[in-house]
Amino acid sequence: MFTKSFFSTSKPFTGLSFLLLLQHLGVSSYAASIASPACHDKGRTNQTIRWVDCHDRVPEPIEPALNITGSTFVGDLPPNLFCGEMDVPMDYSKPFDAKHNNITIGFAMNRPSKRASGLVIYHAGGPGENAAAEIWASALNLSASFAGLEDFDVLGVNTRGIQFSNPLNLSSGVFFDGIPAFPSNEEEFKQYQAAMTKFYAAAIRDSTPPGIMEHVSTTEMVEDWESVRRALGYKKVNYAGVSYGTFVGLAYATSRPEVVDRFVLDAAIPHGMSFQEMIKFQVGAVNRLVQRADAFCLNDTACPFYGQGNGSVIKAWEAVLAQAEQSPIPAPSCLSNSTEIPCVSPVTSTSLRQGVDFIFRSNSDFPLFNLAMNQSLNGDASLIAYKPAIDIRESVVSPLLCSDTKIEESIKTWEGFNNLTLNAKREGFDPFNIVYSQIWQLGLQCSVWPFKTPDRTTLPTDLPIMWMTSDFDLNLPTELTTFAWQQAPNSTLVIRHGDDHTSILIPAPADAAGNVAREFIRTGVMPGSRDDAQVTIIGPGGERPPVPGAYEVPTGAIAGDFSSVEVIV
Repeated sequence: MFTKSFFSTSKPFTGLSFLLLLQHLGVSSYAASIASPACHDKGRTNQTIRWVDCHDRVPEPIEPALNITGSTFVGDLPPNLFCGEMDVPMDYSKPFDAKHNNITIGFAMNRPSKRASGLVIYHAGGPGENAAAEIWASALNLSASFAGLEDFDVLGVNTRGIQFSNPLNLSSGVFFDGIPAFPSNEEEFKQYQAAMTKFYAAAIRDSTPPGIMEHVSTTEMVEDWESVRRALGYKKVNYAGVSYGTFVGLAYATSRPEVVDRFVLDAAIPHGMSFQEMIKFQVGAVNRLVQRADAFCLNDTACPFYGQGNGSVIKAWEAVLAQAEQSPIPAPSCLSNSTEIPCVSPVTSTSLRQGVDFIFRSNSDFPLFNLAMNQSLNGDASLIAYKPAIDIRESVVSPLLCSDTKIEESIKTWEGFNNLTLNAKREGFDPFNIVYSQIWQLGLQCSVWPFKTPDRTTLPTDLPIMWMTSDFDLNLPTELTTFAWQQAPNSTLVIRHGDDHTSILIPAPADAAGNVAREFIRTGVMPGSRDDAQVTIIGPGGERPPVPGAYEVPTGAIAGDFSSVEVIV
């Protein structure tokens, strides 16, 4: 979950200015040939596709690439890029009604100039990532996510509640002033819950149409896809879902097995795993990434601890944490106008722990972490300070996630929730005393969700799905994908040896696993067994070996490593 797409603000928009050179591209006659709905479903009145002008539907994450502010672009766009919208029931348990039970969902598509080989639905994860943005990225040659799939209709339907699909009205910066993002005691825990309760109440009050907040779950997402699939006239669906898209994708596959063709689920959030297990594995994953930062330093001459041997970064982390627990560490850049994203000074041990998680989230920035440790040892923790602007509490993440997430009554109290992280320590998953888990924080947000949620149950399936994971994923640790794969005995597991969250989106030279997935979607042929430095593939009935040690897998660009402070090769 919380996938950073190619257009995440946490990544630089390197070299995107050349996009304007694409303006010479015209609109082919193919546009006119499909300007009307491809299929009418007689049983769903007023629910045919309306093709709209993409110039007026620029996804927010793509705006910097086009050097615009707002969702309108003046200039030519690639001829294979199409945009559409569709009216669907807000509540699928009731008949569609254009006045009283109706919302509009929006999407983008890459379409070939000839008859398509099939339909690929793409889910960008999040929950709440902008799927249309990745479709645009592919059309503008900014992303190789769909390389080799140019003969397919590739569809990105934006999740309910975000741009183009009935965005929710969410207040920002109102309810959480002065309330720590990571509660460290019962009083802060209760303050957090009270603030979340007010946030949900305001969103329910302010979002339209009335009642929409109760209908933004996976259940509705699956039905939205079905509405679009039928309107496009496809009997079968191929699917590429990353992060939270795996949760929705498996729900789609198991509820509609008759439409399933080639499904790839990349970095799974599994159905049916206990909250306690997910937190334990995520705490373990962030500990592994501290070791990965140490392993990276062994070969990085720019690392402040280079040449000091194995364990130097770990020792630095332990010293910085001990210092913060004794007395908060100043973060002078947070008090000036020089920092790009304002942060909070001084840095407490609690915010330090959360800062580690953010640096390692999605695209682990080992050079930044190592530099932050060195500067913190010298009295400046600015690089790892908590940044309120990136807090996900008052965002669409909460309603989208919490509509799917049942929280047990026993862990809706401070004692119950605190035990979740303590258990990770007791079971040996937290040797570096990091404690913080993003899943812990997300569960806290969902502990006061005001609507009924489905039970946490597994979704076993005999469908031949391709599951993908990377060894050192923090967002959704590799153990979560293993759990999901084990519920699908006819499925194949693809393990990318390296870092970062998801594999389909990772560019060369770490794109070996992504290429395996794209080839499967293109041909329908599941790959055979493989075991090399980049990828391990385990077929149906196989057994996954233990996760390799942090020092056993190479670091660098081949492992998908990324940095905001140095060039990685």
